[in-house]
Amino acid sequence: MANYKNVTGTATTELLSRGSNYNNITSILLASVNGSGTAATVDLFIQDTSANNFYLLKGTSIPDTVSLALTDNVKFDNSSTGYALYIKLGAGAVDVHIKQN
Repeated sequence: MANYKNVTGTATTELLSRGSNYNNITSILLASVNGSGTAATVDLFIQDTSANNFYLLKGTSIPDTVSLALTDNVKFDNSSTGYALYIKLGAGAVDVHIKQN
């Protein structure tokens, strides 16, 4: 099963809500797709039910037309009492591909 999102703008975007049950994530692919040469600046984080953030990426720059694959330690509890996954861009645009077994 896979989940795909196109992310633009600087608002925080929910990629996986709590209860989506993506509990066996094998990879998260972030492709910088702005097209104008502007790198994407990415914060990728999980958030618990008390709104505490835990960052997988913080202020990470991904050059335009380059992809970043996260394949190690990307599993987390995505049950209804677990964590939601969010992305926030400081600049650029990204396509996100979340894959699970």
